[in-house]
Amino acid sequence: MSNKVLLEVRNLKLHFRTRNGPVQAVDNVNFQLREGHTLAVVGESGCGKTSLAKAILRLLPRNVITYSGSIIFDGVDIMTFDDERFRKEIRWSKIAMVPQASMNSLNPVMRIEDQLMEPLLVHEDISRQEAAKWVRDAFAVVGLPLDFLSRYPFELSGGMRQRAAIAMALASNPKLVLLDEPSSALDLLTQANLMNVLKRVKQEFNTTFIMITHDIGTASELADEIAVMYAGELVEYASAEYFYTNARHPYSQKLMASVPTLREDKELQFIPGQPPSLINPPMGCRFAERCPMRYDKCALHPPTVQLDHGRTVQCWLYADEKGEVQHA
Repeated sequence: MSNKVLLEVRNLKLHFRTRNGPVQAVDNVNFQLREGHTLAVVGESGCGKTSLAKAILRLLPRNVITYSGSIIFDGVDIMTFDDERFRKEIRWSKIAMVPQASMNSLNPVMRIEDQLMEPLLVHEDISRQEAAKWVRDAFAVVGLPLDFLSRYPFELSGGMRQRAAIAMALASNPKLVLLDEPSSALDLLTQANLMNVLKRVKQEFNTTFIMITHDIGTASELADEIAVMYAGELVEYASAEYFYTNARHPYSQKLMASVPTLREDKELQFIPGQPPSLINPPMGCRFAERCPMRYDKCALHPPTVQLDHGRTVQCWLYADEKGEVQHA
């Protein structure tokens, strides 16, 4: 794997307009992702994971009121691109996405081959014959028989439709693929097979992934780094090695304590309460009301503290009044 930084997100914000007020879905998020690595974005439902992916790929609804920050992709700030240039040069050709519930997003009245060829014909300057070859190659990568190309989505199982959606994202050989809950709604055996496919793609083609999931156990199969989101903010960023052995943020620790393990007999824990509304989030630490380690200073918004091994944590427990690292 390369040490080249393929993607750098700086101060990214994405807020939506609603009748009840603005929703701060992504609020001042910062991280880096190296080429060939996989970043798993984890957290509870509604914490902003999918909104982060849509912000990166600029798949924005009409009610957006704030969309700001920098997205440095392959050395270029793509936030400066207008919509037409972004559509032609970035979306799908360099950054692709497998959407949530993708196995249900395929057009039921189009054959699989036609659906996979469509983005290639739109974004790549190639003939239909060349597009057909690219599609067959992508099908071979995800382990689907070529005769399935002539079938309709309803003729495939859920796992096969999921693989077809991944093949669609991989067909144009993008540098970055966003996976939004790729294994949700699949049985355990199909999940395992799908993760093996993704691992093979990563190893053979050096593909960079951002995997959005609420399943921390599944994330461990593929992730090199972990980003923990809570209430629209990124509260911890660490390598998978150090996160799984020593999560630092109280929210991350609670998430890890809720995951059963095979080699350790432990009492599973839960997180009391529920996440705050993103329409009117707390002024201080957004996790404070649910945190067993909260204290007076949590009424103020915590700084992001740089710890060892390149990890960052947004928590007062690791910073003094000057924002310096304390010993944990």
